[in-house]
Amino acid sequence: MKKTNSIDFLLKLFDHQFKQILYFQTDLARFKILLEVIKNFNNKKIVVIEDLIEKIPKSLASRAHKLNIITDATRRGYFIKETLKSDLRKKMLVPSESLITEFNNFVKTFD
Repeated sequence: MKKTNSIDFLLKLFDHQFKQILYFQTDLARFKILLEVIKNFNNKKIVVIEDLIEKIPKSLASRAHKLNIITDATRRGYFIKETLKSDLRKKMLVPSESLITEFNNFVKTFD
């Protein structure tokens, strides 16, 4: 990929009207959380909130900030918290249907 193509690609990452994606792009920790949740969902892996928090580097965000991101995204309906049937103390995150649809449409713009 040529340098100009790389720069155009990076600019295109932020030049769109996908409301939910824009929400996650306001902060690198938010974007990383979004990508982890979507990746695990697509791979049919369970995302336990505590494991997700550990996966995001401490250099990107504090534990409190990560929890605030998850809480806010859940409140907005972007993520859904579900209790694990095998351990009722643990909560897992799944993306909402609208977030999945929007993310897929966002990714299609790069084809």
